[in-house]
Amino acid sequence: MLRTLFTLLLLGFACSAGAGELRLANGAVLPGELSSISAKTLVWKADLIGDVAVSKSDVIALHTSSRIPVEVAAHQPPQTDCLVAVNNSHWSLDCAEQAAQPVVFADLHSLPPATSNSGKVTVSLDIDRGANPSEELDIDLSALWLRPTHRHKVSLTVDYETSDGDTTDDDADANYQYDWLRENGWYWFARTRYYRDKFEALNEVYAVGGGKGRDFTPAENLTLSLQGGPMEMYYYYNDDNPEMKPGAAAQWTASWQTPWRGIAMTHSGDLGWVFSISDGYLFQSKTGVTVPLYEGLIAEVRLDYKRSGLSALDGKKYDMEWVLGLGYKW
Repeated sequence: MLRTLFTLLLLGFACSAGAGELRLANGAVLPGELSSISAKTLVWKADLIGDVAVSKSDVIALHTSSRIPVEVAAHQPPQTDCLVAVNNSHWSLDCAEQAAQPVVFADLHSLPPATSNSGKVTVSLDIDRGANPSEELDIDLSALWLRPTHRHKVSLTVDYETSDGDTTDDDADANYQYDWLRENGWYWFARTRYYRDKFEALNEVYAVGGGKGRDFTPAENLTLSLQGGPMEMYYYYNDDNPEMKPGAAAQWTASWQTPWRGIAMTHSGDLGWVFSISDGYLFQSKTGVTVPLYEGLIAEVRLDYKRSGLSALDGKKYDMEWVLGLGYKW
């Protein structure tokens, strides 16, 4: 009797905990709320179970009280406050901006929240206590603060190395960018940058400028970003006087959240150049794989590459380094 009463109470709690309900083609009924929608699946936050990924084609009925921002198609403006419903496999959308309308589930996506914070920091430390003692420290940080009409981006890279008590590598790259968000992924940006490399031909760079960019989502879980514009640059070479010259800069990023155990692949590139100096350019790229370990802890394998127009002190124009680090992602 007690066991039967407990079962009934548990079922009653499951039915009342979530205001929404999801019915699937196999007969399953899941109380809960809608979390997000992608190209082929939706994520349902089921009561007592948590997030469940379900194929859109398996959904027979869906009722939810969760209002989410959605995009029906790339050529249509996104909607910011919508209720998604399914009745007998027929999808409909009811948004604050417009009345209920039928939609094709294959084109329906949920947009990221208008307010969010995300970032990643990784650290690599190599200590050698052999015949030639050395210490090397690599720190890589990126963070984003997203708001309904704008966003802030911060990135920082530090690489410091000593060998036999002497500094053999000392470089840093810090960026701050403010974006004014527009429709269909377009944005205007203002950017400041400080770059230092003590032992290269190009010692320091101070830059400020702006321009226009756009974010793309050509496929599920794949995001691309491309931006460029004019910049005023202060270049300081190790054998010449510093110069303040007009120039330009271009940046691009790519991120793919693979379907394999949460592994992500990323690539970013940055090219800055001065118009009046034939060899006054600096190119940098980072290509890496991020593997989740536990909660927000991650491991990252990354290839860092940079190239400047002038040869370095050892005669090279480029530097390439493999980095294996541990970090945290939020």
